[in-house]
Amino acid sequence: MQEYKRQIAYLYAYERGEQLRSTGFVKAEERGGHCRLALHLRGYCHPGEAAGNVYIYFYHQDRTIGIYLGALKNQNGALEWQGELDAEDIPGKGIRFADTHGIWVKRPGGRDYVAEWDDYPVDTKRFVLYPEGGIRCICCPWFGRCEKSGVKENDRRRE
Repeated sequence: MQEYKRQIAYLYAYERGEQLRSTGFVKAEERGGHCRLALHLRGYCHPGEAAGNVYIYFYHQDRTIGIYLGALKNQNGALEWQGELDAEDIPGKGIRFADTHGIWVKRPGGRDYVAEWDDYPVDTKRFVLYPEGGIRCICCPWFGRCEKSGVKENDRRRE
């Protein structure tokens, strides 16, 4: 029988780096090398307004690095996202699901929502997007201070 893991983490709203209230949840199921994620966030967006983007994040050195997963959808009076990932190589980035620490939702207007797998508060000021240069950039001592470690405008997914 394949190993099966399931966890639920609560999404918390963050304002100016401070954790406020629970606003939703993320379900993660891992089985047979695949990971299914389902996110439900209480909230809404007006027609024509971007709902926000979903990132899975991991820690490296003094940074929290978010890998883009997709855009939220306005459904059933809430914002939702569902997807399936390769648990051993999250979207071809060389990061395993076991090495991640949670989900980060970035909404327009600087609103952040975070679900930490271990349910600890996080420092949202340390979040950066996965760089153009990939894992080599992240391991580089100049990460964040050179052109290659930037994110191209088209990689920002219209934030």
